[in-house]
Amino acid sequence: MISILRTAGSKFQKTKSKHRTCARRGLSLLEVLISVAIFLGALTVIMFALNTGQRSEIAARLQSEAVLRCEAVMGEIVSGVSEAMSSDGNKFTDDEEGNWEWSAEVTDGGVTGLLQVTVVVEHKPNGDTPNAAFSLVRYMRDPQIFLDAAMQESE
Repeated sequence: MISILRTAGSKFQKTKSKHRTCARRGLSLLEVLISVAIFLGALTVIMFALNTGQRSEIAARLQSEAVLRCEAVMGEIVSGVSEAMSSDGNKFTDDEEGNWEWSAEVTDGGVTGLLQVTVVVEHKPNGDTPNAAFSLVRYMRDPQIFLDAAMQESE
């Protein structure tokens, strides 16, 4: 680079500078490595968020199905389609894989003629540890009292 200096009482004088500036073309290796590291870090965070979202979606779907299955079993017991008695480890007939189980517990409701029915539905994919479960408790009149009253009336 040539610079022009003005000295006292003289005309301009040309001098050469020791430092040269060169036009920079492209990126340095360090800049490329930093940009790749930032890209990979952002990609990792995005993939983690997608994985978390997918697991949450599966858990919500299983929980919703557990609620629907539990209400169906409770409806069968209350309507009289299934007998109101305690049972454990029952499989659903519409479950092809056999991962869904339900159990019912029928106890005294604390008042004459009242039963407490508790239905628990669990999804056990590996057979031992449930990853989704729902429990429903309902009080109902003891159907045996109505049957006994009907029998006494008919006699």
